[in-house]
Amino acid sequence: MEMDISSFMPLITEAGQSKNCAFEALACAKVLDREGYDAKMKKAQSFLLHAHKKQTEVLNLNAREQETPLTVYLVHAMDHVSNAKMVYDLVQELAEIHLNRVGGNG
Repeated sequence: MEMDISSFMPLITEAGQSKNCAFEALACAKVLDREGYDAKMKKAQSFLLHAHKKQTEVLNLNAREQETPLTVYLVHAMDHVSNAKMVYDLVQELAEIHLNRVGGNG
């Protein structure tokens, strides 16, 4: 089975949106905006969950095939999802440093 790029673009776009929201959340944390941080991280998590779901769908589709095509698009899309998860986790850690500093409202 040959997969075209449209199979991978949702993974890339959802993961990219997750990273963008996570970085926006970190910006909120830097100015001690807990509500903004929480809202942005909720959006980041939602995008990340959608990306992970789409990734699982692609993997399940590939698992049913006799021969799985390994394309640069597949590798690229999977990297985006992995990077989005890493960014999400790191932003959580960094934000806690900002939000828990003296004078913070969190």
